[in-house]
Order: sequence, then structure tokens, then C-alpha cells
Amino acid sequence: MALVGDAAYCASPAAGMGGSLAIIGAAALADAFRKHQGDFELAFRDYNEGFRPYIEEVQANAASNLDVLIPQTEEAIRERNTQPNPW
Repeated sequence: MALVGDAAYCASPAAGMGGSLAIIGAAALADAFRKHQGDFELAFRDYNEGFRPYIEEVQANAASNLDVLIPQTEEAIRERNTQPNPW
């Protein structure tokens, strides 16, 4: 079984990458299947090892975006509101 799509990577709405990850992840999985010509164990291993670093980077960026989206103090809200919109 393979879980693909925007639910597969737990990036959070803060990442803004749900649809993109779904498409990129499906392509990476298809490439691994093609590369390993029917050896699903190798294909899944290759997919995981090759794609995981990118997913971890997206997840880390989403976590850092939360500070901007959900400031913890009134001072942080005021500071955020003085900055240009990053999106």
C-alpha cells in the first residue's frame, strides 16, 4: 500500500504545499517503480530514501511558518504586522 497525495506527507496548511507535494510525490513514486521494474520493495525503499529529505525540509519550513501565522504574544503580532506579507 502506498499513501500519496497531500495527506501522505503531513506538511500542514502552513506549508502551502499540499497539492504540489501530491503531484511531486506521485511522480517520485512512479519514477521509483519504473526504475526498479516490478521490484516493489526496492521501489518503495528508493522512493522513501530519495523523497524523504525533501518532505522533511517542507515540514521544517511549515513549522517555522507557524510563528508568523500564529504569533505567541501581542508584541509578536505587532512585529509581524509591520512586515511585508511574505505570501
